[in-house]
Amino acid sequence: MSILLRPVGPNPPRVYWIRRFVVMVALVAVIAGVVAIFFAFRGDAVGAAPAVGAAATTKSVVQGAAQAPATPVGCRPADLQLAVVPDAAQYPPGAHPVLQTSVTNIGSVPCTVDAGDVPREVVVSSGADRVWSTKDCASADTASRQLLLAAGARDSVDIPWGRLRSAGGCPGGLPAPRAGTYQAVATLLGVTSQPVAFVLQ
Repeated sequence: MSILLRPVGPNPPRVYWIRRFVVMVALVAVIAGVVAIFFAFRGDAVGAAPAVGAAATTKSVVQGAAQAPATPVGCRPADLQLAVVPDAAQYPPGAHPVLQTSVTNIGSVPCTVDAGDVPREVVVSSGADRVWSTKDCASADTASRQLLLAAGARDSVDIPWGRLRSAGGCPGGLPAPRAGTYQAVATLLGVTSQPVAFVLQ
């Protein structure tokens, strides 16, 4: 204890006291720096916590919004609107009508529907005479056509009619339709379009 209080050496005591003071100041500065760095890192970690939480909440909300259209339900009759529009009002001999058939999702959510030639039927008739239907001779390529319709979306397809008569089972040798006025109607899931008339000459 006496050695610490009374420095021993060839130099005057003042030299040793100055050296001790410098060492003490340097030691305090090092300790203060370590403490400052510790609290700085701790403050960053505490301040960053809310930001991580906020980012996680935003990601969850975005994922939730994206999941809604990922699992659409089947379209209901009330969700659908059908229309048929011929490409002309009159057709001269040999000209084949093309019937543009559309289905629109008038509901508020996306939905799926099969709009192939079998479930979505287009019928051409003349008075009480059922002349032709897309269902009678539907091929494997056109029988089914799965659609995912967003709310308000519309899908249309051009359906040519070769001025031939058809019947269930697609028999051949049926008499050809004669000149006159015909009408076309589309149906799907019990929903029927407005009939549209055209003339074969």
